[in-house]
Amino acid sequence: MTHDMRHGPDALDVVMPAGSAVTNARCVVMRHVAASGTLTHAVFLSKRHAMTSSVRALCGALLAVGWFHSSLAADVPSDKVRAELLTAREVAWRSFVQKDPAVVEGILAPELISIQENSDRWENRERLVELAKSMGERGVQMTRLEFPRTEIQLFGDTAILYYTYIMEQKLGANTAVSAGRGTEVFVRRKGRWVDVGWHLDSGAFQQKDGSWIRVGEPVPAPSR
Repeated sequence: MTHDMRHGPDALDVVMPAGSAVTNARCVVMRHVAASGTLTHAVFLSKRHAMTSSVRALCGALLAVGWFHSSLAADVPSDKVRAELLTAREVAWRSFVQKDPAVVEGILAPELISIQENSDRWENRERLVELAKSMGERGVQMTRLEFPRTEIQLFGDTAILYYTYIMEQKLGANTAVSAGRGTEVFVRRKGRWVDVGWHLDSGAFQQKDGSWIRVGEPVPAPSR
């Protein structure tokens, strides 16, 4: 910053890097000098204050963007949280063959929505609790339950589980095996995870010669 004596002892010639945002401000200042012949320190300070305010506003905006971006990132679940979620999912699945209805009532949230792989109807908690009671009374057994792959996204007290599953159920002499993929959402309330919804499908399929065929691993045969 130097004094430009051509316009009087109080005139200021502000030298800034070319191409910067402040360079534009210098152009405004110098035009003012040419028009009036003088430029007081008070005017320059006002300009500098304006530039400082702009910089502060820009920095604030950048910090806000950085905070917003970081807030979108999923948390990495600790080993403890991961174990809790896997246990909650296990309880939710096996609750449908428990004779005690309190198990399924305790794990399913009131607002639950379920999309099953074998139905076009969206289920709610009331219907699923009734289904679980019926299965328990009839003596349906879950003889196999596996989740070969599970990925978890954690957003505070909300967790989304993506997984593949293999389930085998038995009723009397009849055995049925199903396998597919699932997306399930849990919310932590009062220190425990509750199931608020899931969407299951029967795996990946593609159309070939006018028919849909399963892609990937075939459905396992029933265990002996």
